[in-house]
Amino acid sequence: MASVLSRRAALAGAAGSVMAFSIPEAKAADRLRVGKAVAANFGFAPLDIGMEAGIFRKEGLDIEAVIFTGGAKVAQAMAAGSIDISLSGGPDMAFVAKGAPEIAIASISSSPAFMGISVGTQSTARTLDDLRGKMIAVTSPGSLTNWLVEGLNRAKGWTGTDRAVAVAIGGSIAADVAALKTGQVAASVANAQLGYMLEQENEGRLLANCAEYVSSIELFTIFASSVLVRQNPEAVRRFLKGWFETIAFMKRNKAKTVEIAAKATGYPPQVTARTYDELMSEFSTDGRFKPEALDTLRASFIDMKTLDGPFEMEKLFTTTFLPSASAG
Repeated sequence: MASVLSRRAALAGAAGSVMAFSIPEAKAADRLRVGKAVAANFGFAPLDIGMEAGIFRKEGLDIEAVIFTGGAKVAQAMAAGSIDISLSGGPDMAFVAKGAPEIAIASISSSPAFMGISVGTQSTARTLDDLRGKMIAVTSPGSLTNWLVEGLNRAKGWTGTDRAVAVAIGGSIAADVAALKTGQVAASVANAQLGYMLEQENEGRLLANCAEYVSSIELFTIFASSVLVRQNPEAVRRFLKGWFETIAFMKRNKAKTVEIAAKATGYPPQVTARTYDELMSEFSTDGRFKPEALDTLRASFIDMKTLDGPFEMEKLFTTTFLPSASAG
């Protein structure tokens, strides 16, 4: 009897070994290092929401989020090969034109409403005209916020000593608030959330929304490194698929979106809820680049002499990897 049992056990063990060799191993998720130009921006929060909701994981992606302090810093990291994908300002397309190893792959939003100019409690400014010749905080040179200060100068026709001056202070909430409180700057260009928070805490106010002086512009953009595009284009496609699935998830789930976004951006839940109500509809749902938004960006490169010599705007971005690209 014992020999029969041992023979059966041996056969079962052999069968188990065969089955073990025949079952394919689960495919490892592709790891992507994704840089955010700044943390405190609702426009970049879909990354955190998609990660926490498991949406990117469902697409076979293992996301590592990396936070920077401005568009210039994230562009440097991309050039150094430290990140694979970046969430930054549309004006960063100028880096592509200058030979940076990256390309714009999708629009996050073309609405200037995400951005605002805020002042502290001691400010006597009542309109944008009161910022003539004043210093305004931005994240870093060459960043979206820097561009918005120059856009204000251009819209108001300020030249010489009348020009508002951009002062780079980094992209954190603390740095913005400190610069306003100490009088280092007269105002700060940042996400509209900063103004909402200052109002809630009686420490300042939103002086103006940037939509008051800027029309449609390619505001927030997703970029992919040239190496990733060349070596793993499917990972790029799956990232964008996950991103736009996340936008749809956010539209259906305000409470969860506010909860995650508040942690990701550092703003209080009440401020984040107000931001959701006012800006959720401004996210692109398909990633397509709007011609009028690109025209504004193109004009800014020329007016500000950001780019020397002729350049082809169409070579700075691609729609190849958008979820709807194969159908359209």
